[in-house]
Formats: sequence, C-alpha cells, structure tokens
Amino acid sequence: MENKAHALATGLFVLLLGAALVAIVLWFRDDRGDTQSFTVVTAQGVPGLNVKAPVKLRGVQVGKVDSIRFDPEHPRQILVEIEVDADAPIAAGTQAKLGYQGITGLSFIDLFDGPEPSDPKLAVTQTRRIALAPGFLDQLQDVGPKLAASALATMERVQKLLSDNNQQQVSQTLAQLNEASTGLNELVKELRPTAQALPALVKNTDGLLVAGRQTLGNVDTLAKQGGELVEEYKGKAAAIDQLGDAAVQLQRTLRRLEVSLVGSTDKPRQRAVLEDLSQAARALERAAQSIGDQPQSLILGPKPGEPGPGESGFDAGAKK
Repeated sequence: MENKAHALATGLFVLLLGAALVAIVLWFRDDRGDTQSFTVVTAQGVPGLNVKAPVKLRGVQVGKVDSIRFDPEHPRQILVEIEVDADAPIAAGTQAKLGYQGITGLSFIDLFDGPEPSDPKLAVTQTRRIALAPGFLDQLQDVGPKLAASALATMERVQKLLSDNNQQQVSQTLAQLNEASTGLNELVKELRPTAQALPALVKNTDGLLVAGRQTLGNVDTLAKQGGELVEEYKGKAAAIDQLGDAAVQLQRTLRRLEVSLVGSTDKPRQRAVLEDLSQAARALERAAQSIGDQPQSLILGPKPGEPGPGESGFDAGAKK
C-alpha cells in the first residue's frame, strides 16, 4: 500500500514537471496564435537587431523577428523575416525603420504607415516585402562627413577672424568707438541748453505764425484793392485813348475845313481863325498825348519836372 502511494506521488510530480516544461517552452516560443509573415528588405546595416527582437506597429508590439540573413540573389541586401499577428492592420504602403531600446544598444523593427503605392502590384500585402527606411544613425552616418567638413571650414574661418591682425583692428575699432561715445556725451551736454530753450522758441514761432497770417490777410486786402485800382485805371486809359482819337479826328476835320474855306486864295482874317483852331487842336492833341504817357497823372497829378538853376535840388554836374 505504501509503495502504491509513493508511485502515485512520483507520477503526479512527473506530470507537473512536464506541464511546467511545456509552459516554459511555450513562453520562450512566444506563441502568438495565428500570424502572417513579411520580409523587411534593406541595403544598409541592421546594428543591434537580433532574432526574437520585437516588431512594433505605431508603438504597439505586434510580432517578432524570426530570422536575419543575406539575400542569396543580391548579397548586398539583408532580409529580415518577421512574424506579425494576423489581425495587425498592415497597410499597403507600410514601411519599417530601426528603433532603439534606450541605451542598451538593442534595436527593434518599428512599422509605420507610408504613402499608398501607385501600382497595386507593389503593395506590401501583395509582395509581402517591407522596405527599411534609413534610421537616425544611418542619416547621421551619411550627414556626418558633411558636418565634419563644414565644422572644419568654420574653424578655419574662426581662426582667420581671430588672427593677430584682426584682433588689433578690433581693438582699434573699440578704442575709436569709445572716443566717439565720449565725444557724443560732450555734444549732448552742449546741446542740452539749446534743447531747454526750444520751448520758448516754439512759443515765439507760434507768435510769428499768427503775425504772418495777419500780414498775409493784409496783403490779400491790398491785392484786392490793387485789382480794383487796375480795373479803374483800365477804364480811364480806354477813355484817354478815345480822347486822343477824337483829337486826331478833330485836327483832320479842321484841316479839311481850312482847305474848304481858304482854298487857293489866302484871306488874312480867315487864316487867323484857322490858325487859332489849329493851335487849339494841337494843344488838345498834346494834352491827350501827355495823359496817354502818364495816365496816373489823372489820379496822382502831373509828374514834377527836374529842378532848374536856383531851385532846390538842382545839380549842375548831373548828366543830361
């Protein structure tokens, strides 16, 4: 009876140990149920990527790396076989890149949605191949030499800029700026009294502006009066012209009268009358001519003649 109990205990122990081994194997195999296979293709390196490395889609783990090998047809390419959950939403233009797990140096496959392919035959769901985009380290590796060359060129320019000659010129420039600043301070001190006097000057300017406006008003008034005077002068000048024309016409009429009265025989008495009439006509013509030459004499009076000998203002040495 005791032997049967030991046998039963031994059997149970073996069964439990086997179940534990099966569970451990399944756990290490990471059996995820139904999966779908894809191949990640890259012509670059995959540093830090190992078998069993996780595969994530937009940050969610959806599978693992199954194998890593070189392409037999194109030795420069690397083929990474991945197993992804059957229900993972893999789009037609899905792309992959290497992600890094902290500072451990280990990497994983990070899937993300790319542009939709123009040809449906090139879709990931048809070819079962996913292109691996350059990662950060790959981009840094490509840009690194350019950055190094640019840094070297910048250092050379900095060295040229900080040469002894340039440093001396910079020192001289700073000294000149200091002198200019000192001179500017002195100029500001000299201009301060002028600035203080500006308000009073502005007030005086306001007064001058007011006086100027009044003067302009007076000038406008004088201009209007002058215009009226000119119009009146034009009217009188027209009358004077008519008077001159009348005198000329009178002289011509007297001449005709003289010829008609005297004829070819001269009568002294008639001749005297005609001479008086002719003199009167000539005097009238001279008066009209004088008014025509000096029309302002009708308003201001005749212009005084030059002083003669013995009169005030006479100058014997003046040119005549």
